[in-house]
Amino acid sequence: RSSTATTMLAAALLLLATHTAATATLQFTVKPALAQNKLQLAPDPVATIVTLRGGACLGPITPTIGAWLQVVLEAYFLALMSGNLKFLPALPFMGGDPYAKYGWTETASTKPLQTQFAGAIGYLLSITFAATYWGDAAAHVNVCRGSMLAWLVCGGVFFGQLAKGTTKFTEGNVMCVVLPLLFGYLGFA
Repeated sequence: RSSTATTMLAAALLLLATHTAATATLQFTVKPALAQNKLQLAPDPVATIVTLRGGACLGPITPTIGAWLQVVLEAYFLALMSGNLKFLPALPFMGGDPYAKYGWTETASTKPLQTQFAGAIGYLLSITFAATYWGDAAAHVNVCRGSMLAWLVCGGVFFGQLAKGTTKFTEGNVMCVVLPLLFGYLGFA
């Protein structure tokens, strides 16, 4: 297999692992109800305190806006990496053929990996959307935390490829520097 295919698969697996681990918001403990003989779910107060740390705003950008920003970015990269933006020019935030845009080689072995990579981004998008749409402020803080980790992983992959000369410099490389700082501030400050 080509190094591009292996790198794409590694990036997809790392994104999946970091983002999935960071989207949990509440841990529940089971405690018996006092007046009844039933079990009732109650939020764990320690988990709630830990979950609610963070949540700083950067001007008008709140963790909720940051979480929705991540949803939009994941939708964009899903469309880009699945090849649905080939009709647009290969300019920053425009689209184009992902193979041409990133300098990858399209072969019979990389095409299925591109599909898997797009599928992993789609999976992350579904988790991020669910946590953002149905979640509360604490969930949005956790989405920002997970997004920071995901963008750090992307940065490692992209800059590693750039150092090897196997990818081109694109908007993704700039985003891998700026977005971890933004999401880290929204999630941890």
